[in-house]
Formats: sequence, structure tokens, C-alpha cells
Amino acid sequence: GTKFDVYYFESEVAPAGILLVREFLGKGVFEESEGAVVFKAENYNPKLHTRVFINQAGLPTYETKELGLTARKFEEYNPDLSIVTTAIEQKDYMSVVTEAIRQMFQEEKYADRMMHITHGMMRFASGKMSSRKGNVVTGESLLRDVKEVILEKVKDRDMSDDEKRSVAEIVGVAALKYSILKQATGSDIVYDFEKSISFEGDSGPYLQYAYIRAQSVIEKAKTAGITASSDAKEGQEIIILEKLLYRFPGVIEESGIFYAPHHIATYLIEIAGAFNNFYAHYQIIGESVSESSYRLALVEAFSTTMKNGLTLLGISTPEKM
Repeated sequence: GTKFDVYYFESEVAPAGILLVREFLGKGVFEESEGAVVFKAENYNPKLHTRVFINQAGLPTYETKELGLTARKFEEYNPDLSIVTTAIEQKDYMSVVTEAIRQMFQEEKYADRMMHITHGMMRFASGKMSSRKGNVVTGESLLRDVKEVILEKVKDRDMSDDEKRSVAEIVGVAALKYSILKQATGSDIVYDFEKSISFEGDSGPYLQYAYIRAQSVIEKAKTAGITASSDAKEGQEIIILEKLLYRFPGVIEESGIFYAPHHIATYLIEIAGAFNNFYAHYQIIGESVSESSYRLALVEAFSTTMKNGLTLLGISTPEKM
């Protein structure tokens, strides 16, 4: 299937949500209570509870906006599966909303095509974000800060200003995305600013840099007239990178089954480390045509695997860093 992101403003989905609540109030799904409109989810599932969908002032709650959003997503895109990710604190909230959707759209079976995945809260390595302490940040400001630091790191590189800005954008997004996706679903996201932008170790930029290094080897091989060939393997020692590359399909399958992208992130760190070790200890473009052809094939396999893995995490690969 195709993965895509859809964004809607609250002003787009709130009116639709109100109309839906009013419609299904007349059909008995919702009830009036003390001037508000509520959904008594415990009538359908004893583990759930009552929530307000339109308050006494006639204004929609987040629950109602969720209804409008869900209806619009299914009407416009009709997905086989709609995955909603929220903080774990919203688990009960989403359970009630999903039950309301189940009762409202019984024929369409929207609820059967929805999945709710919870995550912990994001906090700094030095401690939790706190409005009282003034260390609450927005996603936009955090990305801006990351990009500015990376731009400073590459300011002396042999690139045009446009290329430097492009690298800062691509690497900055990678730093943030990887920092979040590498952590298991359900747990708090511990964000370490300095580690996230490091070109060494457990970070998105580290993975991108390993890919760029592999691409550099491939370009040098082209200049030297070396052609990759997996048939030249015979007689050569087993390299740990080979064993790791072989695992890629299984890692992807596991991540898909459990909706756990951190398995891919962990795997990419493993193969990046193995590739860098291989790069440091083996002469890839050497005197032996047979060895060079096979080792080049290994580099190409790593490069393709890394690019595919990063793409699955929504991370781009720059042409240079």
C-alpha cells in the first residue's frame, strides 16, 4: 500500500463533527444531558465511560472534532487501516471516540479499520518539559534549533549556500525523526539534543553519513572501472555485514506485524556499525579484481538497504554531507 500523511485544520473538521453529533443524536447514539450532548459509552462496553461531545455552550469538544476528522479521512481516502497515534494519556479518550464511531458507522465499519497506538510523552534527557520551568518547546522551534546547529557544522564544507541549507533541512529532520522512532512504542521519548545531531553513534545523521560514505566508494569504483559482482564471493571470508544484510526482510516483517518502527531503527544502526568496521579494515577497491568486485557488491547492497530502511522511517538521504 501507499503511505501518506494527511493534515486538516480544526476549523475544517469541527463543523462536520457537530453535524454528525446532531444527526446521530436524533438516531439515539448520543443523548442530551444538562444542556450538553454526551455519548454514554458504558451502554455498549462496561469498561468505558461517558464523555461530552458538545458542551453546554454549544461548542464541540476534541471528541467531536475527532469524529469530523475520521469521517473526512474515510470519505476522501477510504483507507484499509487508519492508525491514530497519541500519548498514552489519551487511551481512554480514544476508546470512547472509537466506540462512538462504531455505533455511528456500523455499515461502513470505520471502527474495524482503525487502530490506536499510544506513546509516552517526550522529555529532555535532563528531565521532563515543564511550563513552570519554561522548558516547553514546540516541534517547529525544536526543528529550527536543530537545523541551525547543523548549518553551523557544515558552514566550512565545500558546498553552495543552497546545498548547505538543503543538508541542514534533510539532516535536521533525520535527527528528530530517528530520535523519536528509535524508541519503543508506549514508552516515554527521551530526547537528547546533542546526541541527536551527532555524526557518530546512535543518531539519524550517523546513518545518513554511513550511506554517503558508501555512495562515495561506489563513485570511486566507477572511476576505476570496477564492476560489482556477487559471483566473486568464492574463497573469501565471511564478513559480519553479510549476515546482517540478510536479516533485512525479517526485520521489516517484524516491524510491520507489531507496528514497531524501532526495530528498523535498531537494525540500521547495526548495519551502519558493521559497514563502518568493514570500511575501516578492508581495502574495497584493491589489486584483486575478484575481491574488489565482491566487496563493491557488498557496499552496493548496504547502500540500497540503508536507503530503503531510512525511507521506511520517512528519512531522506542527502547527496553529500
